[in-house]
Amino acid sequence: MTDKVTFTINGEQHEVGADVSADTCLSTYLHAQHLRGTRVTCGTGGCGACMVLVTRLDPDSGEKTSYSALSCLIPVLGCSGWEITTIEGLGNRFEGYHIIQDRLVEHYGTQCGYCSPGMVMSMYGMTQEKSSWTDSDVERILDANLCRCTGYRPIVDAFKSVTVQDIEDAHTLSCPRTGQPCKGRCSLKSADSKTSSCSKLGEKPESRLLQLRGATWHQPASLQELYDILSDLPQGTKYRFVCSDTGKGIFHDEGPYSVYISITSIPEFSRAAASPSGLVFGANVSISRMMSEFSTASQSLSGFGFAEKIVKMWKRVGGTALRNMGSWSGNFAMKIAHRAFPSDVFLSLMAAGAVVKSGSPYGGDKEHTLDHLLDLDLEAERRVLLELRVPPMSDEVVYRLFKIAPRSANVHAYMNAAFSMRVDSANAHAVIGRPMILFGGINEDFLHAWGAEAALEDNSLEDEATVQAALTALRDEIHPDDLPVNPSAKYRIDVAQSLLYKTILGIVGDIADASVASGASDLERPLASGQQNYDENTDRWPLSKPVTKVEGHIQCSGEADYVADLPPLCEELSGCFVTSTQANARIVSIDTSAALAIPGVEGFVGIQDVTGINNIQVLQWPFPEPLFAEERSSYFGQPLGLIVAKTAELSKQGAAAVVVTYDDIQAPVLTIKEAQQQPLPSPQGDPFVEGDVEAGFAASTHVLEGGVGHDWQYHFYMENQATLAIPTDDGLDVFTASQWAIETQRSIGQVLGVPDSTVNVSVKRIGGGFGGKITRGNIIAAATCLAARKMRKPVRTVLDMATCMTMLGGRDPFWSTYKVGVDAEGRLLAVQATMTSDAGYVNVDPNNTGSPPAVPSCYICPNWEITPVTVLTNTPNNTWTRTPGTTEGVTLMETIIEHVAVALNLDPLLVRQRNLMPDGSFRRVSEGVFRLRCGRGGRDAIAIPKQVKVEKNIIGDMLTQLMSSADVENRKQMVDTFNKNHLWKKRGISVMTMLWPHVVPLLYPMNSLVSINQRDGSVAVSHGGTELGQGMNTKVVQVVAYELGCPMEVVVVKPTTSHANANSQGTDGALGSYTTAYSVSEACKKLRARLDAVRQSLGVEDLSWKDLIKAAANEGVDISERYCNGPGEVQSYPVFGVCCTEIELDVLTGQFLVLRTDILQDAGTSMSPMVDVAQVEGGFVMGQGLFTSEKAIYDPATGRRLTDGTWHYQVPTAHDVPADFRVSLLSNTPNPIGVLDSKATSEPPVPLSYTVLMALRNAVASARADGGTVGWFNIEAPFNVEKLQQLCLVEPSRMVLHPGAR
Repeated sequence: MTDKVTFTINGEQHEVGADVSADTCLSTYLHAQHLRGTRVTCGTGGCGACMVLVTRLDPDSGEKTSYSALSCLIPVLGCSGWEITTIEGLGNRFEGYHIIQDRLVEHYGTQCGYCSPGMVMSMYGMTQEKSSWTDSDVERILDANLCRCTGYRPIVDAFKSVTVQDIEDAHTLSCPRTGQPCKGRCSLKSADSKTSSCSKLGEKPESRLLQLRGATWHQPASLQELYDILSDLPQGTKYRFVCSDTGKGIFHDEGPYSVYISITSIPEFSRAAASPSGLVFGANVSISRMMSEFSTASQSLSGFGFAEKIVKMWKRVGGTALRNMGSWSGNFAMKIAHRAFPSDVFLSLMAAGAVVKSGSPYGGDKEHTLDHLLDLDLEAERRVLLELRVPPMSDEVVYRLFKIAPRSANVHAYMNAAFSMRVDSANAHAVIGRPMILFGGINEDFLHAWGAEAALEDNSLEDEATVQAALTALRDEIHPDDLPVNPSAKYRIDVAQSLLYKTILGIVGDIADASVASGASDLERPLASGQQNYDENTDRWPLSKPVTKVEGHIQCSGEADYVADLPPLCEELSGCFVTSTQANARIVSIDTSAALAIPGVEGFVGIQDVTGINNIQVLQWPFPEPLFAEERSSYFGQPLGLIVAKTAELSKQGAAAVVVTYDDIQAPVLTIKEAQQQPLPSPQGDPFVEGDVEAGFAASTHVLEGGVGHDWQYHFYMENQATLAIPTDDGLDVFTASQWAIETQRSIGQVLGVPDSTVNVSVKRIGGGFGGKITRGNIIAAATCLAARKMRKPVRTVLDMATCMTMLGGRDPFWSTYKVGVDAEGRLLAVQATMTSDAGYVNVDPNNTGSPPAVPSCYICPNWEITPVTVLTNTPNNTWTRTPGTTEGVTLMETIIEHVAVALNLDPLLVRQRNLMPDGSFRRVSEGVFRLRCGRGGRDAIAIPKQVKVEKNIIGDMLTQLMSSADVENRKQMVDTFNKNHLWKKRGISVMTMLWPHVVPLLYPMNSLVSINQRDGSVAVSHGGTELGQGMNTKVVQVVAYELGCPMEVVVVKPTTSHANANSQGTDGALGSYTTAYSVSEACKKLRARLDAVRQSLGVEDLSWKDLIKAAANEGVDISERYCNGPGEVQSYPVFGVCCTEIELDVLTGQFLVLRTDILQDAGTSMSPMVDVAQVEGGFVMGQGLFTSEKAIYDPATGRRLTDGTWHYQVPTAHDVPADFRVSLLSNTPNPIGVLDSKATSEPPVPLSYTVLMALRNAVASARADGGTVGWFNIEAPFNVEKLQQLCLVEPSRMVLHPGAR
């Protein structure tokens, strides 16, 4: 027996023991070893950023097995004998890159880069697990990885391009034995025994016993050893079995435990075998291995055809990596401990008749059916789950499984269901005996639908009365819980009935009418595909050349540094926020004594330590925003102070130990509807008024009214908020994840009460922002700097995702009401609307300032009156989020157009065409936006333009092009035909047009510095923008190379600093890249003029770049240049876009597929087409999430945001985006007033995703019409599966086999 755990990482030996805790996960250990390419975002196994490859010996077979795994869930003490490969083990800039890394870069599959190492490791894991693979396999392995930037399409394409031969030929790091490049699996097949930690074949595993601080870790090597450990435990001991410990990703507040028992070395627990009584799986057999065994059995063993249905369902259990790690017994243990857990694994195996054998140190193995298993107290009986047996199933038995979830992959079930019934198909499909009907997700006690089972027992499924009796019985016996995070009770009752009906339809087959037959089937997503089209513009290269991202390789290899990755410093401390646990209460006291008594906790920073002003807003808006709450808490999660400690874990322990006392606790205001009952804050925004709406309504033949809105949206940047503050002899050096370094500098200076010149802020890159790091990061930066100044030591604060989501705001929820008047042909005569946004607890980042002027979009109407209203709630201050305000304005107008079309029974395309504004029209400019953005720069807004002229409305031409390229008319007819022939599946298709107003304030400085080095001609650029994934630096490098006439390879972009790039504005609103490119271009033009003069004086035309620079320097020419754009240099203009999306909807459940999207985007003459196409795709998919799946859920009592991680907050995955995704940049349309003839592309695509919602609305309208309900219905996004199913108004009485007979 040993007290050490040994393993290898990238071929190097590692050993841990009592120096780590039982809770120390592998990702934490990797970071401590300075292997920081393995990122951590959610910390709960839900995002895939922390992916690694594990190679270990199977204790039963003695063979090595390799698989991708989530390092944030793996306890490092559980890695005994493992060989671990991280992203650093694949390739780097010194030894060369792996083919997978190369392909991801070549396909522009990396933007911010934070998720890229995890993506690479997922693909690499598959190539090590499989000897061959298909495109479908590639798509499937990305189910565990989330990305907010790319829209996934280029990642999928990149990995599909990787072949088996590529992997065989690929080199990784040098082989430890030979020093030569290893072919494909260098880190997996260790070169010699010195670097291999896997036990040898036939060698008995070694037992382990580690005495940790406050706990004991056991790793028995046999079942008898396990029994001995259990029998020796004193009564009342709280112990935990550990396999891969994936359960803590869901239930992370369990414990504390005094004993941990790792069961991974017990041979029989890893055994999988076929026996006469069925398939037998040991307790440690993973979900992935069971799926593989099931697939094999379904093809080769009699009675196991049903197993393929289990495999299909389980493909949606977590993600691939989670299934590689998690065992069936661990899943069962969660179900036993948490009865409400909607386990797909448990439910499907119960319906299959599976039996579990358990053992005990006191003797007597027992077999249990799964429903009886739930009644056991395993811990009290010291009982161990030993094996699972799945018996064969008769061909007469119909076995059907369902999982209803908010997205397609890596998600827990809203509801799941399993049906098993013996049916005599020759006797009117009579059910033989009692069927088994199981549901999960109803409440913690409900499992069997006893009433529905009784209604079907020995009855014919072809009998309509029997079907209705079963549906009624099911309705009466289901009583869903009312937990806020669960769908409504009505939805779950309705879907339970739908799933029973779908099962019956599937059994009776063509006995049912053709119109209802498709209700039996599941939606099947086709293989993903895509097209990208853009002009080559070779005459401008390197500008406009489709190049890869300049940081692409270091991002895909994990070499790119982010704030959390910077090496630890001497005496560095870690910060963790203490936040409020009440949303609307008076703060009586904050007691830090228990926290400060913890060894290693160094101090607390609170409001009493603010040496300047307790306000992070500087030149922003007339309302202050306190860094720390003062007298009252205004929302759950509001910062109260910062604990600093020697380690991140200690700072978390310290923060948890702080005791906050409240009184005057009041009910929180959490929604717009609730806030509208309160007095409105002032000032409110100015309305947008043109003409006389009352006169317009009087002249209208039709006046319509409606409402449209959406919920809150989290930015979901993959890099969480982070700041490192270092005291220096002249102030503070600050490294922070900010989209606006200069405002961060000002905010810190104001809070600390020190000159801005003593605050040196540096931003190299950030892992996504989307507006969430413009001002929100200043909370983290200011608090961290206060702590560094007080403690006189470096302090680093890195938030986890849960804190980001509860402490910080996102996109404002919106609700708009409208009244529109039109003539008989649908021409707009008057539009009146009130647009209400929820600003959070203080209105400092107003999203609705720009909404009203954006409403007209590309349409004309003589009379407008659009009024913005802001309400306050007890939620975090909401802030700018990709295309803020404009999204709401554009989509409000599209809703109005659709409403008019429905009311007048006109084609929506015709209504759009009749209302397109003519060439030469004017678009009003938001004066509020101008004032705001000028004020942010510390300047008064002068000479604000009232309107912008649209010289040519090219939407008509673009629409004609899209109609042809997307074959819209033909597809519309096909959709109509499909809907006429199907009651329970519907398709929808939608086309929208958009004018996105790119508003550039007269004063929006971006300070750039271009320096050429004399010795070698290399060029260094420092600019005021922030590279956050949008390709700013790539465009800058292309601009510099184009303007100077130098190779792109000699140009590098340096970090943005508050000194070199002083007084620059923020990177937001599609202004950052655009304005930065302009200022860099102007600086280069000045340099080029001086260099051309040198070239001319030398009289040598073919002088090399390097020689030219030497000559210039020798002549004393200044080869550095700074430029900052002045008032009016960068101009405003419209951006046009058109889009068509087609979807398919399962009416009975609300689940849907986005089948195809075609986008035609106006980008002018693109500066970098691969960058711009990627921005279009990523923006569209972020908008798709806003409109279909993302929302906030709160605890109504405390105001806590319950959607604080990947378990309950659902962004789109690679399986949710358009299956056929086609993006074209409009050809041959230079923008004469744009920077280098281009247009902005990062934000305009977001509103185009509204086509997904409108297509869904059209499908829902068809379903409602089938039930006799026609006409318009209001739109309140997100259109998630629950809302879609409920909108379809499906009544159980319509769930029949023969609709025509009713």
